[in-house]
Amino acid sequence: MNMVLQSFLPARAKFHDGQLTFVVGDLGTALRQGCFALRIPDELDLAPGIRLAQEFYLAGRGVQDREGIYFDQELFQTDHVLIDGPRRRKDFPQAVNLMCEKMCALARFLLRIILTEAGISESLWADATDDCVTDGGVQWFALGHYQSDRNLPGAPAHKDPGFITVLYYDKPGLEAYIDGEWRNIPPVGGYFLINFGGALEILTAKCSVPVKAVLHRVRQCLPASKTGDHFSFAVFLNPAADGDVIQASADGKTLVSLGSVDEYLRTLNKMTWHDGYAAFGITRKSHDMVLVPQTCDHPVKGPR
Repeated sequence: MNMVLQSFLPARAKFHDGQLTFVVGDLGTALRQGCFALRIPDELDLAPGIRLAQEFYLAGRGVQDREGIYFDQELFQTDHVLIDGPRRRKDFPQAVNLMCEKMCALARFLLRIILTEAGISESLWADATDDCVTDGGVQWFALGHYQSDRNLPGAPAHKDPGFITVLYYDKPGLEAYIDGEWRNIPPVGGYFLINFGGALEILTAKCSVPVKAVLHRVRQCLPASKTGDHFSFAVFLNPAADGDVIQASADGKTLVSLGSVDEYLRTLNKMTWHDGYAAFGITRKSHDMVLVPQTCDHPVKGPR
């Protein structure tokens, strides 16, 4: 029998007059806990993303046949799409791309606020984030579906590898390790969940205001005949694999490399998925700045 976890309601914020304003809790609490809820702006239409997330895994939609973007994690319920910005703009409809670009803009705005709060000199932001503060790095878009006919966990405990994640979900199942215990994170209607990732945790570890990356998982999702399977979608701001994992000094005035992003990502993949997807979510930038997805070490499998 599964233990019933206590629910956790994260700090909540909204954009007001171009500023991030917390209506429940504060930024300091959010940075310590690793996440907060952000009111979805009225002008941001999520319908194209919701429709795509509800349909991408269905037979005949053609997504499973697109090499290098569809993954079926056979040890868990989840199958999903992970696609970088250039390929998304090529393969997906204009309405989906417009939604993603607006979500990425939110993420960049939040990243700049957090770097300011951490005390990192603005002159270092580009190098510290692989230019994610402007329009660089790798801008992933992910679609997640949880196959309720599988008697397996939904998704494993993990930290997102990058800087900022903007997540939409509308059904229970997400759990996070908050203040020393696993807690249920129910969806907050009308809000994104903003997660802080491992690259941001490492970058700010020595700063006056360090940021915690939230450890989270998805429990086994049961069939819901009236509302359909659990789904989600998100954008991620990540450093490219041919860059370095960066850490700022305590005074925020210097940066040091702690090794390659490629090695960091491969280690996280092995710890998280325990399967053959060693190159999952690893994208390099070529000299002309065109993103080049790396080949997976595991054959892409179709739905079962």
